[in-house]
Amino acid sequence: MRKIYSLAFFSLVLFTTTHAQVTNDTLVLVYGKMLKASDSTPVAGNILYEKLPYYDDMGMAPTQVDGSYEIQLIKGKTYNFSVKKGGYKPYQQEVKVLGNQTHDIYIAEDVVELRKLENLIFARGSDRISSSSFMELNELATWLNANPSIVIQLEGHTDFAGNPDANMRLSEARVIAVQEYLIDQKVKKSRIFTKAFGGTQPITQDRSDEAKALNRRVEVRVIRR
Repeated sequence: MRKIYSLAFFSLVLFTTTHAQVTNDTLVLVYGKMLKASDSTPVAGNILYEKLPYYDDMGMAPTQVDGSYEIQLIKGKTYNFSVKKGGYKPYQQEVKVLGNQTHDIYIAEDVVELRKLENLIFARGSDRISSSSFMELNELATWLNANPSIVIQLEGHTDFAGNPDANMRLSEARVIAVQEYLIDQKVKKSRIFTKAFGGTQPITQDRSDEAKALNRRVEVRVIRR
């Protein structure tokens, strides 16, 4: 009988302690807006919140059209707020929850870096790179080797005159030629993607020789830093 009583008493103490622990976790409201860092315009998206250090309270909070959000969190705890949204740089910040409080989130646009290889010259109608282009390609290779985390995409364009299929094949052959040149300069192939556009994305619709030369180009797009 004594053993049964002791077990019942232990169970009561355990229940009381656990219940007290739960009720002592005071929920408060953290609210604010998710805004674009450049001009403070609202951004609609999702905010992931995770309680540190064990991630034992977590969830996803959507923002409204005006960027506003509300999350009930445990007072006195620290949470990690993070946002991943297309077109924006990943956002992450630790927030100490002291009580009902405002916390605005500013996310920065992920600006696409794109530049034309100005001195890249091919033989007419060919993918053979002129020797006068080597200096610029060597500079690009040196920059890539000095920044090993950067991944690029080479984008090939022709003018829009002539056969569209032939233009597409030519633009593809040219970006592959540039890719192979960079590989010869010790840049890893896995860091160089290629994409051919043919004559589908002209800079100008003018049909002068100068305009055609402007449309014939290879551009370097940084797709990951």
